[in-house]
Amino acid sequence: MEKSTVAGLGAGLLLVYGAIFMGTGWATFFDPASFMLVVGGAGAGMMVNYTFDQLKMMPGAFKDFFSFSLPPLSKYIEEFGELSRIARREGLLALDRRLEEIDDPFLKFGLEMAVDGIDEREIDEMMQANLQTELNEKSFAVKLFTSFGANAPAFGMIGTLIGLIQMMGNLSDPSQIGAGMAVALVTTFLGSLIANLFFLPFAEKRKLQVAALLRMRELVRTGVLAIVRGDSPSMIQKRLQNLLTPSELSQVATPAQAEEA
Repeated sequence: MEKSTVAGLGAGLLLVYGAIFMGTGWATFFDPASFMLVVGGAGAGMMVNYTFDQLKMMPGAFKDFFSFSLPPLSKYIEEFGELSRIARREGLLALDRRLEEIDDPFLKFGLEMAVDGIDEREIDEMMQANLQTELNEKSFAVKLFTSFGANAPAFGMIGTLIGLIQMMGNLSDPSQIGAGMAVALVTTFLGSLIANLFFLPFAEKRKLQVAALLRMRELVRTGVLAIVRGDSPSMIQKRLQNLLTPSELSQVATPAQAEEA
């Protein structure tokens, strides 16, 4: 998980609740009924929007969001250099003994087809189909997070309206109007906090994660197809290096460094 996610959540909660505790009446902000209405109402709205099978993906989406990490792309440049040298010297079938050492399932998927002698065009189509299926599944979390982020403030406002209606129906004691107004506004506060500190930022971060995954998968696809075509190791590495940013390129080991390693 990226440190910025934890740092942002921690800083946001510290600033918001630090300001609350520095003032008076902080206990008003911890209203179970308001929290239940915002979270439960947003969840109910999700059930209207999506099927139960789709909602079952929510726990997995959270887990994948917080555990998401990718190896540096420079690692693939070095790995494809080695794989292409083996294929050049000994043929594609020689890659079969390296498959068990490969952790990336997408790279392994492509190389297995290469070893089996499948045509380059069919390998490309299969890898693109596999990639699209994976991206669709991982991108669905963006919809889930965005929907919850949109529902939370709406139910916060609904809670506020409920509180105001109840308060207006009982104006016999003017001294209670201020306290009743404060409680009524807590749901709006919670809805905005949950949406803007958690779920909407989660959705935006997930978009970046999916984009990073797409870059990695496209680099792997390009490398596998180059090996199948029989391109030279130096040409493959140069082609893959064109897909890296300058900062990523600085992490790629030179041929001399690779031999020393």
